[in-house]
Amino acid sequence: MKKTKRVTALLLAVVMVISLQITGIFAQQSLEAEQPSIWALEGVQWSAIYELAQEEMYTNYTSKVTCEELATVSANLYKRITGEEISPSNLVELSEPQRNATRLEMVEAVYSVIKKAQPDFDFEVDVKLTFEDVNNLSEDSLSIIKYSVSRGILNGRNNKILDLATVCTRQELMVYAKNAYEFVVYEAGLDSKGAFWEVSYNDNTVYLLGSVHYADSSMYPLSKDILNAFEASDILAVEADLGKVEEAATYMMLKGMYQDENTLDQNVPEEVYERFVEVIQPFGLQEEFYNKLKPWYAALLITSLSIEENNYSADMGIDLFFTSKAMEAKEIIEIEGMEFQVDMFDSFSEELQLEFFKGTLGSEEEQEEGMKLLDDIMAYWKSGNVEDLAKLVRDNEDDEDLQEFNEKMWEERDNNMTEKIKEYLVDSQNTYFVVVGAGHMIGDTGIITQLEAEGIYEITQVK
Repeated sequence: MKKTKRVTALLLAVVMVISLQITGIFAQQSLEAEQPSIWALEGVQWSAIYELAQEEMYTNYTSKVTCEELATVSANLYKRITGEEISPSNLVELSEPQRNATRLEMVEAVYSVIKKAQPDFDFEVDVKLTFEDVNNLSEDSLSIIKYSVSRGILNGRNNKILDLATVCTRQELMVYAKNAYEFVVYEAGLDSKGAFWEVSYNDNTVYLLGSVHYADSSMYPLSKDILNAFEASDILAVEADLGKVEEAATYMMLKGMYQDENTLDQNVPEEVYERFVEVIQPFGLQEEFYNKLKPWYAALLITSLSIEENNYSADMGIDLFFTSKAMEAKEIIEIEGMEFQVDMFDSFSEELQLEFFKGTLGSEEEQEEGMKLLDDIMAYWKSGNVEDLAKLVRDNEDDEDLQEFNEKMWEERDNNMTEKIKEYLVDSQNTYFVVVGAGHMIGDTGIITQLEAEGIYEITQVK
């Protein structure tokens, strides 16, 4: 493999280690004036992430849903599950498209989607409902309601009524479609397994999740094993607290940009800078900005922009997801901190920085190969295939040309993280949920390898 290709592969590994993006989807709420009701807020957000409703529906959340809107959301749900288009009229009767749809019609439409999309599911159900308002339902409708309640998709207004005859609202439909989609994903075993381990020592437990800092909506939902472990934990331990975005961005600009008269074009070969300008200009950045970047920062910026252009986002990253969930709910502790990570990149030799920089400026074919590599990384992560993940991410550990990189990026940080985790394992008062880049969990010097070498911990990969 050419050296530029090798460095490109390593850059893709780097974006599993440090996230440069300002937080978004999980970190903050929309600034629009209107919000869904509190009970519906998270469900509506996930409905948007999964693209289950058309954009114009994300307003007036308590307004009544028309049959046409119900049909469109049902068709979107079908496409999300199967990847295939379907006519909305095949899912909802549209002789009166502007008529308001009831909650019962919502449940029946979504049931139709599930049955068409997953005909091999077990639709037999034998449960007794205790709700007071189901006695007058037809046999077919009652069967659908029993299925939807028993599978956790449908909830009642309270313990006594389902209120199926009332008109459903936009937020009700969005939350219900989200519940149905996630049910199908879990039932089909398509949830993301991640790089996830449970480690025990005496009566203490630490959960270890290897993160990817860039992701898309297909990476969700995460497995219930991961989510339940997070809920059972007292403390979230992360590389760097992504809630501290302002100070992190300020420090990144301070260290990643020349603060004197120095410029990027003075520190790299002319042909390399010209290629950089060619690559960076389509993103709309001004030369007075990008010519002040140090080579390592320019390399990371190019990689980040390229990944975002291919529909992965740091806003969807696994570490940011858990950081946002933990805010005001759990203690968050940093293993390293963003300043440590920035200082590490800034400490790279000029030679290594230049190789990184050149590695991001390959031909269109090389860039396509890099994105294919990233797709493979995501696929292995989703399926919990840590063996093949390690081959891609830590494939250059014995490369003498990359000794400096391997020592600073992997070995030193792997060792530090392992020591921290060993401290967590003797804390009898707290259960820790640790989220660090997946690259640190795997490989010859990775956390799991080091803990296994101790011979005193019970280590189980959960997938």
